[in-house]
Amino acid sequence: MTRRRLSRALAITLLAGLAACGGEPEYRGLNLIAYNYTPWDIDMIRIADSAGRTAGSGGMGVGGGEGSVTCCYTLKGTEFKVEWTGIDGEVAIKHLYDGSLDSLMLRRETTVHFDPTPIPPGDGPLYLELHIYPDEHVELALSRKLLGQTRFPLVDTADWLYREYRGAFEDYRDGNEVLRVLGKVARTAWVKYRIVEEQDMRQYMRLYFTVASNFDTDPQIAALLAQPGRQPGDFAKAVAALPEASIARLKARGTPPGDKRG
Repeated sequence: MTRRRLSRALAITLLAGLAACGGEPEYRGLNLIAYNYTPWDIDMIRIADSAGRTAGSGGMGVGGGEGSVTCCYTLKGTEFKVEWTGIDGEVAIKHLYDGSLDSLMLRRETTVHFDPTPIPPGDGPLYLELHIYPDEHVELALSRKLLGQTRFPLVDTADWLYREYRGAFEDYRDGNEVLRVLGKVARTAWVKYRIVEEQDMRQYMRLYFTVASNFDTDPQIAALLAQPGRQPGDFAKAVAALPEASIARLKARGTPPGDKRG
């Protein structure tokens, strides 16, 4: 066994031993990546352990964070405090120059429990992933992957919608506004229906932005969303199979699509 592999194995063993003996795990050389799944543009994120050690990041829009890294940190323990500030980006645009931005900021603080976690194998940098969910709860994870860890495909879904259904967005300024409104809709989709899988989200957003903003109140759609044992991808398949007559009925009876209030 090489010295590098021996050191890594020793670190994992030591971490497990500390946890077993009631000690606190310590994570050194952390690179922080924060993922923003909220409807807000985030200005600042900070995580702190019980001893006051901190790691921080900031400046990410709705769905942002992937690939944006700050380093290098040490955090210890299993209980952490997470603070962040954000703002509705569209509201911010309207108040850029009137001196009211600070009063419009959202300020959040929460505690996060993170069970003692073995260091992932590999030779690459160690990333602490901080995921802020649409309902604003926070989850942590360790990884050695810089890309591909996004849990909500908000940006990809917005790009797909704007590309495939451009005519539905004549009342929108640009793709950034689409993304911000989509973030608000995604919050409802997650809290009420646990929509997160990419194809499910695409079909959910297609109905919202191109058919009717209140499509989920239709009995047929509501039954699909409430289906017991619904698996990721099931909703998308069911919506894709709807006949044109059903889509036309949704549009005729529903509220106008693309309500910017989300």
